Amino acid sequence: MHIHKPQKIDLEQIYPCPCPRKRGKLKPIALTDAFGCDRCSLLFELENDGYSLLQLGGLDSQRHTWQWIGKWRAVREYHQYPLLETILMYITSLAFLALVIVWILELKIAIGTPLVILLFLLLGLLIGRLLILSRRNF
Repeated sequence: MHIHKPQKIDLEQIYPCPCPRKRGKLKPIALTDAFGCDRCSLLFELENDGYSLLQLGGLDSQRHTWQWIGKWRAVREYHQYPLLETILMYITSLAFLALVIVWILELKIAIGTPLVILLFLLLGLLIGRLLILSRRNF
């Protein structure tokens, strides 16, 4: 597998837009370190290193970064969560799965109703935490 190295982005050159929907062209915006697409009206700012473009605006709240390797390649940033947070998410997931199994098997135990309440509480906490993590801007 051949890995292409990112090339420095030239502010004087016209590039294809990384947005696959419209197939527009990125044109430099005068007196700025930015590009604008002539079709989808997205703006892209040149990062300080000169090798990356940061997408500004758009429909989603996430900020996408692109590098030029002869074509645009999305730069995916992998963020590591703190160890305690990761461990708590795994424990919560395992507890949720264990409670689902107990509930599905309808095991006759004296704490059945509190167990179901705990099940839905853990489910709500897990979904809430995953939503927070997915919307967090890094």
